[in-house]
Amino acid sequence: KQWYQRRVREVENVAREAIEENRIVGEETDVTKLIRYSEKYSDSQYEYRHVTLPEVISKKVPSTHLLTETEWRNLGVQQSPGWVHYMIHPPEKHILLFRRPIKIS
Repeated sequence: KQWYQRRVREVENVAREAIEENRIVGEETDVTKLIRYSEKYSDSQYEYRHVTLPEVISKKVPSTHLLTETEWRNLGVQQSPGWVHYMIHPPEKHILLFRRPIKIS
């Protein structure tokens, strides 16, 4: 009987975790709407912008390397091709800094 009760609790815990995981995934879909994009600004070489992520998404940003385009797109960031994540500012991990070269014609 004790074995059965332990097994029931284990199954309930797994089910609870699965429900919570689905809830988080659903929230993340909506949370991407909270991503904020700055206006573009520039110097003589580059056009810049920064992207502010909500806390739920920023927890997934690695602090060990700059993000590839695939990685930042997988976080929900949407912008035209050519932008490069060029710098990490550790105190503000939730802000991604991007730049792209200015095309001189």
